[in-house]
Amino acid sequence: MTTKQQFTVPDMDCQSCVRSITEAVHRVDAKAEVAADLTTKLVTIGGSATAKDYASAIEGAGFTVA
Repeated sequence: MTTKQQFTVPDMDCQSCVRSITEAVHRVDAKAEVAADLTTKLVTIGGSATAKDYASAIEGAGFTVA
């Protein structure tokens, strides 16, 4: 089952950040769809893992999840 989840990542500020976050999410869920908006600092993930798993992956990549 695919669900969409949103995370605020206040320290995401460039495409390199987006790439790092996307790679981290894909290590948890290879089929997840990741969309990041640098203006609003929102990361939207569509996938089958839990919100906790995605948040841990983003934090593990060195980012803050607000």
